Amino acid sequence: MIDVAAAVIMNKYGKILITQRSKEDKQSLMWEFPGGKIEDGETAEECLKREIMEELNLEIEVQDYLGSCVYKYETGEICLIAYKALALSEDLQLNVHNEARWVNKDEIKNFAFAPADVALLNVIRLP
Repeated sequence: MIDVAAAVIMNKYGKILITQRSKEDKQSLMWEFPGGKIEDGETAEECLKREIMEELNLEIEVQDYLGSCVYKYETGEICLIAYKALALSEDLQLNVHNEARWVNKDEIKNFAFAPADVALLNVIRLP
């Protein structure tokens, strides 16, 4: 099983950042909470700071643990671990994603999320 950290990143207006996977990725063009694989010796919080900086050039402050879920894809099983985070700026740069949007929590249902993120949404209470 692979441990993956996901960030529910909020801005100063209370909107949540969601990202769309690239066309070349598994789950092509599906939406997700940004994050990535936790490396050996790394905490989920450290992983999120690193991944969000690498993928979005965005500095975050990781806050509260929100919950986790296990999801089995055809290629293997992942444990998706979610944390609330605060964006320390509004500027971001798409380095691996197709698109990013700041949305209200009520708008999330209007986006086609990757299956593991859908499972996570059923577990966590969005801030």
